[in-house]
Formats: sequence, C-alpha cells, structure tokens
Amino acid sequence: MIAAIKRPVLLVNEALAHQHIQRMVAKTQAVGLELVPHFKTHQSRQIGRWFAGTGIKHINVSSVAMAQYFAEDGWQHITIAFPFNIREADEVADLAARVSLSLLITEPQHIRVLADRVEVLTRVYIEIDTGGQRSGVAADDYHLIGELITAIQQSQHRFAGFYSHFGHTYQARGQQQIREIFKRSAHILFDLQQRFAYASPQLAAGDTPGASVVDDFGALTSLHPGNFVFYDLMQVAIGSCRLSDIAVALACPVVSKNADRQEIILYGGAVHLSKEQLLWPELGKPIYGLPAALTASGWSTPWPGCYLKTVSQEHGVLQVTQEQFDKIQIGDVIAILPVHSCLTADAMAGYRTLTGERLDHFKAAWPAIE
Repeated sequence: MIAAIKRPVLLVNEALAHQHIQRMVAKTQAVGLELVPHFKTHQSRQIGRWFAGTGIKHINVSSVAMAQYFAEDGWQHITIAFPFNIREADEVADLAARVSLSLLITEPQHIRVLADRVEVLTRVYIEIDTGGQRSGVAADDYHLIGELITAIQQSQHRFAGFYSHFGHTYQARGQQQIREIFKRSAHILFDLQQRFAYASPQLAAGDTPGASVVDDFGALTSLHPGNFVFYDLMQVAIGSCRLSDIAVALACPVVSKNADRQEIILYGGAVHLSKEQLLWPELGKPIYGLPAALTASGWSTPWPGCYLKTVSQEHGVLQVTQEQFDKIQIGDVIAILPVHSCLTADAMAGYRTLTGERLDHFKAAWPAIE
C-alpha cells in the first residue's frame, strides 16, 4: 500500500471506524436514545453503509445536496441539520416527496415559505441556541419560539421539537468541562420542553465531545454526533478520545529537507488538510497536524517533539527532532494526523482503506455548480 502512494492520500482505518460506530450504537441503545449520526464528517455512501449494517435508519446531513446524495443510496429518513435555505425550497419539495424529511427552522419566514412551496409533510424542528452562538433561536426568546410552533401547527407540516448543536463543548478542555456544558445545554432544552409541553416537543441534540463522554443524556430523545466515526487531534485536545482512537491520517510524500531549520517539506498542504490549527498542549505551540510513521496496520503514535508547523497551498512544513530528521529520506511517505478530520475529508474528497480499497465522497461525486 505505501509503495503505491505517489501523492497525498487520506487513509481510513476501517476496523477502527467500525469500532467507533458500534460503540456509539451500543451506548445510545443502552439508554434508550435514538442515534442519528451526522454524515457531514465522512460524506461517503460506502461508509454510510457501515452505519446501516448496525441498524441505523435515520441520518443527519448538512445540505440539501448531501441529502439527495444519500437518498439516492437508499436512506429514507434524513434530517438536514442546517437552517432551511429558502432558495432551495423547490429542491426540498422534491426531496420531501421521496423520503421522510426533517428540517430546521429559526425564522417565521422559513415556515411561511415551507407552507407555500413544500406541499408534502415534513417534520420541522426549531433550532435552539443553547450557548454555541452559531445558528438557532435564543433559548429564552419564548415569544418567537411560541410563534414558530403555532405557525408550524397551522401549516401542513409537523412540529417535531427542539434541535440544538452543543457546539460550545468544543471549547472544553477535559471531560469534566464537557459534562458540565452538556448538562447545562440539555437542561435548557428540557426547560423548553416543559414550557411548551402542549406541543409535545422531542429533544434532539448532538456533538461528538458530549456523545463520547457523557453517560446521562437527560430528557433527550435523539443524539446526533458525527465526528466520532474518525475523531481527530481536536477531539483529543478536548478530551473526547485518545490519540489511538483517530481513524484517519493523511499520507504525504517527503519532497525536500532543510538541515538548517531541521524541517521536512511534505507534499501535503492546506488544500489537503485545511488550514485548521490547534494549540497543542504538549508543545505549547499551534500545530496543523502531528506526524507518525506508516505501518502495515495503519500508523504509529505521533513522533515526540515533532509537528506540522505550517501549511501553504500544496506545501506542508514539518518541524522535527534531529533524530527524526536523520531518519527521514526523500521519497518517504509520512502519516499526518489531522487537526479536524471533517475538513480534511472534505478537502480530500475520497479515501483509501489500509488494504487499498477506494471509498467514495459526496464532494467528488456531486457537482458543486449547476
């Protein structure tokens, strides 16, 4: 496999990804939660089938086009976990006629457009901002929430409940902080459920740190994490997983060495990894990835004291120890553990398993411009 690599390749450890899927399925089943995995991380029909093999029926996606992509592979229950884009109302209407579709709204205009242009019933969640400060209705804006519930109930669509991405768990450092943020956020949703009990709202939420660490999910009905299938360095820094849990690595050829700076130049830059960086605790420095040796069974633990220092479009610059500098040769292939596996997967738009099998990706198969 290593001998065949000529340019950057995103490798996935299939066995490890399967373990992550099975562990999350077992965890949610044990507490009576529905697991609705977010497919925006892997965006692969073939990897999606790994989930289907465990009995998963309902998935999250992050766009209408991604929903269409997975609907064509047989998925019948799909939530578009992104605020309704009124410019895609016709596409949503077509999709709703083919699958059981759930949508997120945050604005009165959303439901007016849905009522006017999407005839087939959809399940509609009101997205709630529980502290992540991305999208969603403020959790204490009871007037707007009540107005949206009434508008949904007066339309041909069905009010499903409240949905929230607990994205502020990504600011946590350590499992205790993850648990505290998750508990506060889940309690906010529970308060809304009690306040608007007349509408029988379900509670949907999800984030990989919380899903990985928390055992008490309160009143949640369904859990919607995505990154857990691969994990990454960000999740390690947060406390969601260990380095040995990371199931993807970018294989990068070595193209040059700089002895003066003790740096290794890789064919593997921002267009392959993204420009996401992370302050790595053990180094006290921002990194773009950690290097490791490729092995027959995947890759080694990251090399101590070494890190991906900078990335430009195609270049990656590794800062390494003298010992590693002396070992590395031009033409070697090095594994880079990504800071954010979702963005690396999106950038690479395809995978190879450790046995060399190619795996598809939505971005490579679906036209970005129509």
